[in-house]
Amino acid sequence: MDPEYADFLLHADGWSATLQDIDLFGTADFSGVAYAEAEELVRVIEDEVEIERGADFTRLIPIGASRTDIDIIVMPCAKGLSRSAPVIWLAGGEVERYRTFSDFFRGMIAENHAEADSMA
Repeated sequence: MDPEYADFLLHADGWSATLQDIDLFGTADFSGVAYAEAEELVRVIEDEVEIERGADFTRLIPIGASRTDIDIIVMPCAKGLSRSAPVIWLAGGEVERYRTFSDFFRGMIAENHAEADSMA
């Protein structure tokens, strides 16, 4: 597991409404319905769209999902390795890619600030 994401789970253990209706999964979610649905959506997307994982990464694991739409946040998983991985925002295809979990989290903060500014 990515060390930054593991650290996030140790401190926050998930985050509801990270961006609008997109939740980041906590450890309790990994055995839940939302996680299973996110895994299924990832399989569907992978069948239709080529998603670059990078060397040594075997599969995409969902770390977050929208409650009302098809947005899914995934990270490539490296079998047996604990190293930094990109975060990929999918919604039918790749929407955005972040170099690290920290970059993704900062990106979500910026998105929320931009939304708040647009409402002012």
